Amino acid sequence: MTFIEKRKYRSKTLMILAIGMQILLLASCKHEDLTVAVPNENIRPAGDFVKNNYEMRLFYAALVKTGFADQLNGAGPFTVLVPTDEAFNRMGVYNPSDFDKMNLDSLKKVIGYHLIPRKLKVSDIPNNGIDVRYATLSDANLYVSRASTNPNGGEENELYFSGSEVIRQDVVLANGNLHVLDNVMKPNFKKTVQAWLAGHPDYSVFVSGLKKFNLWDQLAGTSEFTVFAPNNEALKNVGITAASLNEMDASKYQGDLLFGVYLLYDRHFFVSDTQVFSRINSNGAFNYYLKNSSYYMTFGGGKLYPTFKLGYGLNLRQDGPTGNLINSATSDIVAKNDNLCSNGLVHHLADAMVTPDQAIKK
Repeated sequence: MTFIEKRKYRSKTLMILAIGMQILLLASCKHEDLTVAVPNENIRPAGDFVKNNYEMRLFYAALVKTGFADQLNGAGPFTVLVPTDEAFNRMGVYNPSDFDKMNLDSLKKVIGYHLIPRKLKVSDIPNNGIDVRYATLSDANLYVSRASTNPNGGEENELYFSGSEVIRQDVVLANGNLHVLDNVMKPNFKKTVQAWLAGHPDYSVFVSGLKKFNLWDQLAGTSEFTVFAPNNEALKNVGITAASLNEMDASKYQGDLLFGVYLLYDRHFFVSDTQVFSRINSNGAFNYYLKNSSYYMTFGGGKLYPTFKLGYGLNLRQDGPTGNLINSATSDIVAKNDNLCSNGLVHHLADAMVTPDQAIKK
């Protein structure tokens, strides 16, 4: 081999070695940005997720007590609505053993009401929807309201399940979805609004008035109502008592005004819906005519600052939305509201709306 051939051979060998070294160096370097993402196999099914979150310990204890814990580790899909431990504390539950004092069938109905047999993300719920209904594992509907778009511009992000606000949304599960609630939902599964009112003596004058003007029997049927119930003291303040009702000639009064003013037909409106109305309606309220009447009602409210408690109010006008204001009423005891029954809701009303003189037939 000549000198020139040897030199070419040596150069070629060095080039091959250099290329080899570069390949080895490249192979040894980490390029995180080039790593192909793999599915997250650590997402847990619903039962295990709740079990392993300490802030959900009371809800998990209720799941175990009612037999739902194992079911929620199944194929699903499920949407789990989890009240916080603080929400359980407000109803007197502080330890898992507190569930042992409760009727098991009733507890199972309540917990099943927090479980939806489908995957329900926020984006699946209609935009600005109110009184949207979904079936639960307790065989009772729950009612969803979502504020998503403000007509005056801007996006909203408020969500309520049967009056309870969602404070954490769309937690992904292996077999569904999870939302965290600020309250425990407690429907009266077997009580109509009529039965609920009959069982509370502080509304006895209201009940007598509904009976006198033939508005009572309908409250036991399948029709749906939102009832704003003035207590005995509120009605006394406008001149209506048990004694005065007994003496009243019903034929001389407009019953759909005097007592029908407190009945909203074919709607499930929670107090929290006033907050949704304040977000999605330009006038911040729901407006409707009383049944069989030209009188016009406005149902509105919102969060009361700085306490952030929800409140609502009613305004009654004569002859439509621009008519004379007849009266206003508010709820001042939030804890007495949102009594969900099998055919509607009952809310406490601290003020009565109409005096007998205002309801006399012309």
